[in-house]
Parts: sequence; C-alpha cells; structure tokens
Amino acid sequence: MSNKCVSYYRTSSSTNTGEEKDSLKRQKYVVNRFCNNIENEFYETLRGDGDILSRPKFIEMLEFCDRNEIKTIVFENTTRFSRDLICSETGYVYLKGLGYTLISSESPESFVDDSPTSVLIRRVLGCLSEFEKNSTVKKLKGSRIRKRPLMKDKGIITRNGDGKVEGRKSHLEKFPELEGLLKKYRRTMTYVGISSFLMSEHGMKVSKSSVPNLLKEIDFKKKEERNRRRRVS
Repeated sequence: MSNKCVSYYRTSSSTNTGEEKDSLKRQKYVVNRFCNNIENEFYETLRGDGDILSRPKFIEMLEFCDRNEIKTIVFENTTRFSRDLICSETGYVYLKGLGYTLISSESPESFVDDSPTSVLIRRVLGCLSEFEKNSTVKKLKGSRIRKRPLMKDKGIITRNGDGKVEGRKSHLEKFPELEGLLKKYRRTMTYVGISSFLMSEHGMKVSKSSVPNLLKEIDFKKKEERNRRRRVS
C-alpha cells in the first residue's frame, strides 16, 4: 500500500491481553506485513458486537484521521472491525459516506463484499434512511400546521395573516422596540429619514424599502388583534 493509513486493533476481553498473549501481536504482525506506511495505531479491549461510534479509541482514530487527512483504515480482518453483521454493514456504509476506505489485511476485498446478504442489508439500510427522512419531514409539517393558529393568536403572524412558525425572524421580532418607534415617527419623517434615524440612534439596520412593509405589518397586526378580541368576547 502507498497511501497513508492508520491501523485499528481490537481484543474482545481482557483475558486476551497482556505480554504473554498473542492477540495484539498477531494483529500487528498481519497488518504491518500488508502495510508499511502506518501513520498511527489504535487499540482497545471491548466486544465486537457494538456500534463503532460507541468505541472511544475508534472515535479517537477518526479524529486523528480528520486532522491528518487520512482516509484509509487497515484491520487484521473484518471481525476486528465488527463481529455483528448489522453493525458491520451500518459502520461500513457510514464510513464509506465519509470517504473512508476500509481494508482487511487478510482479505483486501472483504469490505466491498457483494454477497446477497450484504447487498440486502445495504438496501434495507437505504430504505430505512429514506423512511426516517420522510417521516421527519411529515412530523415537522404536522407540527407547523398545529402551531400556526397558536402563533396567530399570540399576534406572531406573516404578512398574509397566517401564524408564523418558520423562516428568519422579522425586524419586528428582532427589535421589540421597533414597532413603537415606527408608530411614533411614521407621520413626521420620510421612509429614508426613518431608516437613517434607526441606524444612527438605535443601531437597527432597516432599509428604506422595508419601512413601508413594516408599517403595513403593524397595521395588519393591529387589525388582527381587534378581530381576535371580538372573537373572544
């Protein structure tokens, strides 16, 4: 191998660690025989059936790779990556999406296995991801629909009169005192004058073209508030 890489070693239990044990020695021997340009090595003792992102040394390794622009991770074999098929496939898909190449020293093509089982799992994972995305979008849409009348009752509305539940904050939301200032100077100053005054005296960046729209919004809010009080009474 000519590309920069890191190596990851894992032992399932403490009974397999220590100077007299050969698990780590064997893993290092196999990996270094396959690759002679290893930038760093990472080793931990834990079971191989958990999520790769729950492993402290694995996370440390990814952070090292990110800092040093390394995209190749070498293992003794696929079981050092994970012994659980689902965790192995989800981890592989996740890391591949980040641009990593995973290599088994014993069988370099293992991580691109196209067996029927692996292909099925990857397709299921893709479907689950798409389902989760669509489900989230639908939940957010439903939440916005439920929230609109509540926001309208509070007087937080869009310019067309609907309750505001998304988008950037308006000038009136960002500057609570702005409404009072606009009401005060609307009859004595031009739009240009109001814009300049707000900037120089209050540090509010409101363009001259925004001033009439804000005044319309204030008038609309006032009208909606009157209607709301009538409905309540």
